[in-house]
Amino acid sequence: MDAAEIESPKKRKIVETAYHLFKTRGFYATGVDLIMQTASVSKRTLYKYFPTKNELIVSVLNYYRAAYADYFNQILAQQDKSSRQKILNIFEDAEQWFEDINFHGCLAVNAMGEFSGKDRAIEDSCIRFKQWEIDMLTMLTRDITSRQSEELAYKLFVLLEGMSAIAQVAKGKCPVNMTAMADEMIKKYL
Repeated sequence: MDAAEIESPKKRKIVETAYHLFKTRGFYATGVDLIMQTASVSKRTLYKYFPTKNELIVSVLNYYRAAYADYFNQILAQQDKSSRQKILNIFEDAEQWFEDINFHGCLAVNAMGEFSGKDRAIEDSCIRFKQWEIDMLTMLTRDITSRQSEELAYKLFVLLEGMSAIAQVAKGKCPVNMTAMADEMIKKYL
């Protein structure tokens, strides 16, 4: 869900508010009353745009993916950098993000953890997000190696996801240089 898809300022406010609350508090721990209060909207307004909390969660996950896509597109637009350097930039940025005190893990992974087997629309949104990430990495790895580009993309994806999970638990600087690990992985495919 990009800016164009949120046609109403109130709807945007609800989605952005819910995004920040879900990110810091979790999905089950964040009730609609807190979302309404924080967004300064009435129950009627909230339910006008989102008849159920789960529909709001799907919209928030789409918003999260769109924000990440905007970031990713900025990296892809860097004409002066090779695909290898773009991948390493992603890892450098991820390392900084993972060390941030406000890092609470990937919202899609957190949603899957809370809703797996409980809500198909939320699961599908999470799956689409992760497939999109893999597709973006595959697009970059195709420029590095025409053979085994998908294998390299999946390995890089696993490294990112693993480090994200470790960062969420460890809450601090990772003792391993994740960018160097990604570079070593890439070198094996050159």
